[in-house]
Amino acid sequence: MNNTPFTYYLYWAELDLHYYGVRYAVGCDPSELWTRYFTSSTYVNRLRKNYGDPDIIQVRRTFTTVAESKSWESRVLRRIRALEKMNWLNCANQSIRVRKNFDGFLAPNYGYVFTPIEKVNKSVQYKKHKWWNNGTEQCFCETPPDTSYQRGRLSFNNRGAQMGAQINSQKYWVTNGTDEQMIFKTDPIPTGYAPGRIESVLKGKTNHARGTRWWTNGITTKMSEDRPGPKWTRGRTTLRGHSHS
Repeated sequence: MNNTPFTYYLYWAELDLHYYGVRYAVGCDPSELWTRYFTSSTYVNRLRKNYGDPDIIQVRRTFTTVAESKSWESRVLRRIRALEKMNWLNCANQSIRVRKNFDGFLAPNYGYVFTPIEKVNKSVQYKKHKWWNNGTEQCFCETPPDTSYQRGRLSFNNRGAQMGAQINSQKYWVTNGTDEQMIFKTDPIPTGYAPGRIESVLKGKTNHARGTRWWTNGITTKMSEDRPGPKWTRGRTTLRGHSHS
């Protein structure tokens, strides 16, 4: 009986997943690849079931002996460092085995298999999406909304936080010693409030090194164990230009 061991390569383009294997069973022949033989890999079989045949199916090399074929497969896997890469389904090379998580759950055969198709689909969808921006707005989508968008993200990539920062720059903190709030610089200070904030010391924590707390009269701040005067409240002045004692 003729016996032609061979190595082969599989690739799913949409998922960007690769596999390199070897076939050396008695009576094997390159013609059986993907006709009668679909690899013995759990990962490849699961992927084929969920996503169909690979985009690339290639016989890479044939051999005259089993030892040559196994040696060559091992050499290729080492050279491309397949066991270290998450987009290669190979999890073993001779006696070496590794664990990989292909968006999946731990399987009893020392590796991971794919989760239900909806979770894998989420991963696939993410791979298709890119960041686009037009200098002001940005989106994470497959294609740009219009021709004014180009690839990339804005330098400040959280637009909500950016807007919040712009609004907060127009405000400052005020406190009545018990509560605190932010008000716009153009608004009048609420009755009983003064510029400043309630520090953590107001929540029962003191400066253990000195036993003092922050106090403010709306103009200056100082640390003192007792209230400096009737117009002083607990907290600190945070407005620019105010001095600290």
